[in-house]
Amino acid sequence: MFHELFLAARYLKPRRNAVSLITLTSILGVTLGVMVLMVVMAVMSGFTEEMKAKLIETQAHFQIRNPRGVLRANEVAHIQKTLQQHRSSGTPVIQSPVLVQYTVSNAFGQKAQHLDTRSVIFAAPEAELIKHLNLDKYIKAGSLKLGSSFEDDANYAVISTYMAERWNLNPGDRFLVHSAKHLTDLVKFNAAGGIELNDESTAYLPAEFTVAGIYSLGKSDFDQMVFFTGLDDAAELFFESGHYAAATSVYGWGPDAFNQQKLLGELAAAMPGLAVIGWEEANRSFLEVLAVEKLMMFFLLIFIVLVAAFSITNTLITSIYQKTREIGLLKALGCTDGSIMRVFILQGFLVGATGSISGTFLGYLVIRFRQNILDFASMVSGQELFPKKFYFFDQLPARIIPSDVTFIIICSIVLCTLGALLPALRAARLHPSEALRYE
Repeated sequence: MFHELFLAARYLKPRRNAVSLITLTSILGVTLGVMVLMVVMAVMSGFTEEMKAKLIETQAHFQIRNPRGVLRANEVAHIQKTLQQHRSSGTPVIQSPVLVQYTVSNAFGQKAQHLDTRSVIFAAPEAELIKHLNLDKYIKAGSLKLGSSFEDDANYAVISTYMAERWNLNPGDRFLVHSAKHLTDLVKFNAAGGIELNDESTAYLPAEFTVAGIYSLGKSDFDQMVFFTGLDDAAELFFESGHYAAATSVYGWGPDAFNQQKLLGELAAAMPGLAVIGWEEANRSFLEVLAVEKLMMFFLLIFIVLVAAFSITNTLITSIYQKTREIGLLKALGCTDGSIMRVFILQGFLVGATGSISGTFLGYLVIRFRQNILDFASMVSGQELFPKKFYFFDQLPARIIPSDVTFIIICSIVLCTLGALLPALRAARLHPSEALRYE
C-alpha cells in the first residue's frame, strides 16, 4: 500500500517540473467547488439561525389564543397562573393591523394627509418588553415610554427608524391611528353588492399618539411594520366600551425555546379550548422553505465539484497514455491489476483531499472577511449588495457548522475518487507486452 501511495503522489507531477499545470488545474477546480459550497452553506445556516433568533425575540416562545375571538381578563389571569405552574411566564398582548394617518409637507409648505396601511400595533406592558425583547437596548432616539400620561395629556408610542423616515416624525411629534373595526363600522354592503354609509354607525375620533422613542431591532420586516404602544391605549382603540376583553393573545416564554414540545403538550392539556402555538409551528412554512433552499443550494453547487471530478478523469486518462510504458514495466515486475488500479484511484483521492483542504481554508477566510468583501464589492460596483430594506438583517449572517463542512469534504473526496475509477480500470487492463510493444 505504501508503494502505491508513493507512486500516486509521484504521478501528480511530471518528470522535469516541480508542479504539473494539469494537476494544479484539477486541484483548483476542487478548491473552488469546496469553497463555494462552504460559503453558501455557512451563509444559509447563519441566515436560518439568525432568523430563528429574531423570530423568538419578536414572537416569544409560544402564543396562546382563543380560536373563537379575543381573550377576556379572567382568561388572561387563568393563563398566567397556569404558565407559572409549568415554570413559564406570559404577558397579555394586543396585536392588530391599523391605518396610520400622518402629515407630509411639500416644497411649497403645503401639508397633505396620508394613510399608511402597512402598520401593525403591538401593545404589551413596558416591563415585559424590556425583559423579553430588550426593547430599551434598541432605542435609537428618544426614550422607551409607553402608555398615557395625564401630566402632558399624551398617549406615547415607540416607532421604528423605518417609520420615522417614512412618516417624517421625530420624538415629540404626533400621529393618528385608525382601527380597522371603526372604519368598517362606517359602511355596509347593500343587496346589490355595493357599499354605502351605515346610518346606524356613530362618528369616532382616531387615536392620537406621541412619539416617545425610535427603535431598530435589526429585523427589517418587523421594523417596517410594528410600533409599540401601551396596553390600555390599544384596548381603548380596538375594544368597545364595557367590553371585558384584555388581549388578542398571551405571549409565553418557557425554559427552552428549542425543546418545548413536552411543555406545549402539557399547556394544551391544562387549557382545553385554547390554542397553544409554538414559534416553530407558527413559522413552519417559512422554516421549511429555508431548509429546502439550503438543500437545493447544496445539490446545485455540488455540480462544481462534479465538474472538477470529470477534470480529474480527463487528467488521469492523459497521464495513463503518457505512462503506458511505466505501467507495462510495473506489471512485468509483478504488480497486480489491483495494485495498478489503486495507484490511480489514490491519485484521484490525493487531488480531492488536497483540493478539499485548500478549499476549506479558503472558504473559512471568505466567511471570516465576508463583510469586508461585501463592502469592497459594493464600493467598486457603486451599489448596495445587501440592502436592509430587502433583507432581514443589517449584515450578511454566516455560521460554520462542522457537520456541514465534514459532509462537503467527504462528498468532494468521494466524487474525485470516483472520477479516477474509469482511468484506473483502463490502466489495470493494460497487458505488459502490449504496453511495452506500444512504446
